[in-house]
Amino acid sequence: MKVCIIQPPYPYTINEADAAVQFIIDELNKCGEDIDLILTPEYSNAPTVYPKGECIPYAKAHTEPLISAARAAAVRCNAVVAVNYAADIDGKYRNTTRVFRPDGSVAGDYYKQHLPPSEVLVKGMDGSYTYEYRTPTVVEVDGIRYGFLTCYDCYFNEYIQHLAKMKLDIILVSSHQRSERWDILDATSITTAFYCNAFVVRSSVDMGAGADTGGSSMVVDPSGKILAKLRQGSGSLVCDIGDPKKKYARPYCFGGANISNVEFVERGRVPWVYRPAGSAVKPSDEQTPYPRVCAHRGFNTIAPENSLPAFGAAVALGADEIEFDVNVSADGELIVIHDKNVGRVTDGSGLISGMTLAEIKQLDAGIKYSPHFRGLRLCTLEEVLRVFPRQTIINLHIKSPKNEVYDPAVLLRIRDLLDKYDCLEHVYFMAKPDILELALEYTPEIARCCSSKPDPMNIVSRAVKYKCRKVQLIHENCTEEIIAAAHDEGIKCNLFWCDDPVEAKKYLDMGVDTILTNDYLRVSLAVKEWIAENGVKN
Repeated sequence: MKVCIIQPPYPYTINEADAAVQFIIDELNKCGEDIDLILTPEYSNAPTVYPKGECIPYAKAHTEPLISAARAAAVRCNAVVAVNYAADIDGKYRNTTRVFRPDGSVAGDYYKQHLPPSEVLVKGMDGSYTYEYRTPTVVEVDGIRYGFLTCYDCYFNEYIQHLAKMKLDIILVSSHQRSERWDILDATSITTAFYCNAFVVRSSVDMGAGADTGGSSMVVDPSGKILAKLRQGSGSLVCDIGDPKKKYARPYCFGGANISNVEFVERGRVPWVYRPAGSAVKPSDEQTPYPRVCAHRGFNTIAPENSLPAFGAAVALGADEIEFDVNVSADGELIVIHDKNVGRVTDGSGLISGMTLAEIKQLDAGIKYSPHFRGLRLCTLEEVLRVFPRQTIINLHIKSPKNEVYDPAVLLRIRDLLDKYDCLEHVYFMAKPDILELALEYTPEIARCCSSKPDPMNIVSRAVKYKCRKVQLIHENCTEEIIAAAHDEGIKCNLFWCDDPVEAKKYLDMGVDTILTNDYLRVSLAVKEWIAENGVKN
């Protein structure tokens, strides 16, 4: 199998962009009948940096001649042609690698999975699909299985491990990576080929004579051997890779039988020690759109409040957020319970602050709710984080001790736990001013939400003082005026609380961003109806 990789000159200015696009078209037109696979670099129809709002208009004007040349090359050469470009997909533009079969028909599209913020905010590319579970795209043509990485994708090892599972033959990498060192480009291409047991075919852009970054179009075989490479220089790199289904086997251990790299890794995989990743992980607090529903103390109409079953039910139903309270035991453990006294929710009595964790764990926290929950125990913050790491956003209500100054060491311990379970971006603190002041000083990296107490009518000014991202309104101060004042400061508004679906929609109409509820399913269905009619907010 003979592959042809096109490496055009990088246009440092918009005035040079037309020539770069034409260069790609000309190289496509030059390809001969001996070529079996052709690949172009990233953004072949919009190959440079554009001011905000100008990328898509440029791409629109240059798409048709590029795609026509790609399709014609596929037919003329009887080859597979993969071209990366800004593509109009149902009215939204996406960073797309389109694969043409030798007859000119479309075999499939790959949408870049990892988009840096500027690609969405400046270029205007759609990234909404990246928040949904998607197995890696595989396009099969004439028995050859193609996978894809586009530029930023190349840095995400979790995704590359998923590619390895797809039993690919060739991974097509359309890229820029203009400022990346050559040794890094070599290393990522080699390791991707090695771990996925597939050929890597990489197309990039010529950064010009003297540049020691970028460029580096190359072909790497499944053993990690670079077969051909073009550091800089404009043109096409042609390489005969032989059998595209060639695989590499390595010893499982010294003197052991040869196995594939994929099998080598799978035999030793221990996912419980890895960073939480994959389809269970939800977008962070900053990324998740509004309006949202927050399961107050979990889905506590069907399971005991502030319990793992209540949180699990909410998470299983797709809750954007869960809310729970944390109090401190006599031995400094972080206990998930709303009241300072255990009497209301357990079969015991006494203050949390006067009991050790061992004593607390003897209490039955389910029997008062229902005999079906007999034997349920109060949980700790760490137990919640261990079971639901990054699976939802946590509205963490830090309870103020009566007549005592809150110990900042507790905040630091909470911060360390959040860091341990990789949840710093999925949690925000809800608290009164005494704790917000400490949080701003000791844990400024964790988002804050201002409590309505004390003085609910002046909540916005307090939120500004403590640099809060959110306020938590109660019914008496949940007015359109206060909501508008918060929004003017860039502050989101929670409502505590609403269990009536009709009333929930009215609060959304007023501008509320997140509704806390005890009756998660009914209220969440109402909010979904509201979103269907009104759309999501930023």
